[in-house]
Amino acid sequence: MKKINLLFSALLCLFINVAIADSRITVSYPGKASFTLENVPTLEDLVVNNPALPGDIWWQGAAIAERGATQIQQQKKQQLLARLAQLSSLLRSEDDASLASTVDTVRSQIAELNVVGRQFVQLDPDFLQLRPDQNHRLVGEYQLFLAPAPHSVKVLGALAPNGKRDYLPGKDVSDYLDGLKTLKGSENSNAWIITAQGKAQPVPIAYWNRQHNELTPGDVLFLGFAVSALPKDYKDINEQIISLLTHRIPD
Repeated sequence: MKKINLLFSALLCLFINVAIADSRITVSYPGKASFTLENVPTLEDLVVNNPALPGDIWWQGAAIAERGATQIQQQKKQQLLARLAQLSSLLRSEDDASLASTVDTVRSQIAELNVVGRQFVQLDPDFLQLRPDQNHRLVGEYQLFLAPAPHSVKVLGALAPNGKRDYLPGKDVSDYLDGLKTLKGSENSNAWIITAQGKAQPVPIAYWNRQHNELTPGDVLFLGFAVSALPKDYKDINEQIISLLTHRIPD
């Protein structure tokens, strides 16, 4: 019986060691060399009082990605880029160079996105300590993307110029569009907010349907194509772009 107990104890120790040695997390932070953490069993173990992490983390924009899912999202990005190139060629063949130019502009923005297989989980340490049911187990290969709090938002889509804008406290989304040129084929009634947490929300922007909606630092404001301007086989292109934007690394 003693030998059986010893064998059971040895097997139990082996099982525990295997169980806790099943995660490998590469941590990235702007301006610092990436490093790897191993044997981190849960999200709480990763983010709560972890001395290996930087001190000035913007948890609202922190993102954790699973490597296999990252490969899938990067494939989706390439598929979207190819589809936009096909749409541009189709429009030019139909003598609509102006709308094709808009498509090319949006395509160039998509090409610059850094997308990952983002897992839509809460990483805020306070939240995880209050909600142990959200403390997910970590199994496999991950990337953790961290950054300090930003002071800007991004305006992307069928408009010019695009890119970063200073955050305007209390201002409506339409204030970020003032002074920008909307390109041919752009939507004129609704835009989209993609938050730093990866959530997408439609917002009305026309004079007849406008409602007050604010951005927060790190958000993206996306102005898509008017569905009526798109050929039949491309009317879902906005949804494809928005889905990709929810998987971007916030900056």
